[in-house]
Amino acid sequence: MRKTIRYAGIAIIPTLWVGMIAKAETETSLNEENHAFEPMTVIVTRTARSLAELPASVSVLDSEQIMRRQAQSMDDLLQVLPNVDFTSGPRPIGETLTIRGLSSERILTTIDGARQDSSIGHLGRFFIEPDLLKRVDVLRGPASAIYGSGALGGVVTMTTREASDFLAPGQRFGARLKGGYQSVNNESSTSAALFGRASDWDFLGNFSYRDSDDITLASGQELDSSAAENFSGLARVSYKPGAHRLRIGGDYFSTEGIFPANPQTVSDGANENAATKIERRTYTFQYSYDDPAHPWFKPKFNAYRNELRDSRNRLESGRQTTSEFVTTGFNLQNSMDFGDPQDFLMQTITLGVNYFKDEEEGREDGNPRPSFPKANSDVWGFYIQDEISLGQYLSLIPAVRYDRYTLEIEERAGGSTTDEAISPRIGGMIHLASWLNLWGSYGKAFRAPTLPERFTEGLHFRGVPGRLPDNFFIPNPDLKPETVYTWEAGFKSAWEELLTATDRLNLEFTYFDTKADNFIDLKVNTLGGTTQNANLDKARLHGFETGVRYDSEYFFAGASFGRTYGENINTGLPLTNVQPAKGVVNLGGRFSPWGLVFGGRGRFVAKQDRVPPGVLEAAGYSVYDLYATWLPSSAGVKGLRMDFGIDNLTNKAYRRYLSVIEEAGRNFKVALTYQF
Repeated sequence: MRKTIRYAGIAIIPTLWVGMIAKAETETSLNEENHAFEPMTVIVTRTARSLAELPASVSVLDSEQIMRRQAQSMDDLLQVLPNVDFTSGPRPIGETLTIRGLSSERILTTIDGARQDSSIGHLGRFFIEPDLLKRVDVLRGPASAIYGSGALGGVVTMTTREASDFLAPGQRFGARLKGGYQSVNNESSTSAALFGRASDWDFLGNFSYRDSDDITLASGQELDSSAAENFSGLARVSYKPGAHRLRIGGDYFSTEGIFPANPQTVSDGANENAATKIERRTYTFQYSYDDPAHPWFKPKFNAYRNELRDSRNRLESGRQTTSEFVTTGFNLQNSMDFGDPQDFLMQTITLGVNYFKDEEEGREDGNPRPSFPKANSDVWGFYIQDEISLGQYLSLIPAVRYDRYTLEIEERAGGSTTDEAISPRIGGMIHLASWLNLWGSYGKAFRAPTLPERFTEGLHFRGVPGRLPDNFFIPNPDLKPETVYTWEAGFKSAWEELLTATDRLNLEFTYFDTKADNFIDLKVNTLGGTTQNANLDKARLHGFETGVRYDSEYFFAGASFGRTYGENINTGLPLTNVQPAKGVVNLGGRFSPWGLVFGGRGRFVAKQDRVPPGVLEAAGYSVYDLYATWLPSSAGVKGLRMDFGIDNLTNKAYRRYLSVIEEAGRNFKVALTYQF
């Protein structure tokens, strides 16, 4: 069956012949290209604002960039952003995101507003088909004043497609077929979508399939136990009568394969292979109302449920384990506009309340699993935000949030704790000129300890007979929440019509300084045979990110650079998760009469030798990619889109910092999309 589907996917490539490619959205700051205007985002304030008017460091990847990248995973998309990196090797199920030296649970991720809070072993958090995404917004920096627990290092919001992304005004029905191939893992991919519109209703259904072999490294060797088979689907129905908007949807993702128990390292006797199936289901219900005649009533409501299940059958020992993590929640807010554009003082006040519940349960051979006990947490949050404009030259955005959370382990006496936190934030921008904005912000953010951090117990890893004892997790129900205090400052500037009537140049720079209390770290005592999560006293992270972009009718160019420094204030030692400095350069051109866009990209990563004792250093490296997109305009092939790419052009052998596995070698990519 698997080979049949693979061959069917490859067969689609030469038979895609009908349709019209959906118009791309705009691109963004600190990104690969720039268009004639700044896009809107809601990631910072939960209200729509232009990126140029936000006192924050934000990047947006749109549907055009996602398609051009031909991404296999979120790493393929986000690796070009400054101070944003993935670690833990090339297996997608183990990829761990880091923003400004803060990783994993310290970064909040959402899909259509649904929190992705799962924390299971050595798994990553991105289980989604990139081709289903309309856009990805990335906020660097704390955001607890709006999002609550978990948003210490940043926020990544993923928005899936809907019918209006494909249908032009007046169109009622369409279909889209796509087939692709990537050489580095002999992967074939197939997707099909149907979408339509009738009166105030529209609908979208999308199915995708990927089938890959083991990943080929630059050395020519294959990474054992990295082949995977992925299924994904998306269903969305929207109803938009007048100022009302109702959207109901769900998406599904599953990946299957023979993976090591810890996919972030090599498979060996201590890291047993397991037949693995990981499934994620997300359900969302969204409602909003926006009528200019009622500026004081702009409610938004989003309810969701996210389910993740990890099933593994160890091939040698026969041990069977399951881990389930479920998040259910909602967000309700209302925004009120005061003042008119001609007034000196304008305000948008947003009041909101949200709630989410995390539940986890693990089983081993049908019995309760001590290393992943049955537990739950409840979090209530209330927030208020005021977006203030004072004339044409000054804007302020103060916000404050109150959270109360309870964590409980059902199978253990005394395994319950309740705490609360207040998270204030203020940002401001001075509009010095039409081409220059100065901004700054200060905020406090917190993260409640996760269920596994507090309650995990049982065997961690086997020791060496006669040399080292077995290592066991020790629960720490008294963990304190992490708290960070961050100030940021920077500028954003834009010039238009420099050399031609349609060109544009953008510059931006951000400096940040974060101090953290009660940092949670994993303490492994190999001689004593114990592992426990514990609070560090104080830590500091500081650095900067900068970007420049130029865009014209025939040529575009961009460059970005990010650097983060981190240290334990008590000991002076470096922090473990701080990634090395990284620069990205992108050059390309477009020839509109032929529907052709082409370019090349280079990633330049410095060596990382500023590491704490016992952590392996990493050498610097440079990786180059090429890409091209062709949208033929001839009547016989109108609607066909062809994407080409070569990743790691020079077949560079390199290992990322904090990874023990070499990255993938040279990869030839092709995708054909056909829409009518």
